[in-house]
Amino acid sequence: MTRPDLPRLVEQTRALLLLQMYMTVLVLFFMTLLMRFLTSSAMGARGDRFVVIFVTLACIPVALGLSAMLFRRGWALGWMLALVAELATLVVAIASILGPFAGLAAIILFVVGSWSLVNLFRAEVRRFFFG
Repeated sequence: MTRPDLPRLVEQTRALLLLQMYMTVLVLFFMTLLMRFLTSSAMGARGDRFVVIFVTLACIPVALGLSAMLFRRGWALGWMLALVAELATLVVAIASILGPFAGLAAIILFVVGSWSLVNLFRAEVRRFFFG
């Protein structure tokens, strides 16, 4: 049995959520490799900031994956969960860009997160979830 097709922008947003989930997992993997080197040195407050970003990044892919699954089912909870996950992603990306961990991955997460956030507030997507 096949599922009904989603509206174009809803499917695009769902695909962006999945893409961002996989990208966040990759960033988390590389941060895990860096954590061994960075936390062993005396970083002080920067080490605490790194751990906060790391823990937040560990939770974001779960929320993105759940929201993409709920998008497919058309549940409004998926839209709200995606909104919270995108805002958390943008906060982490901005903190990384402005902090000591600036890099291409943070910029890409910021761009994809912004694009997804804009899509969440488009009329077609809101109409799909909230009538």
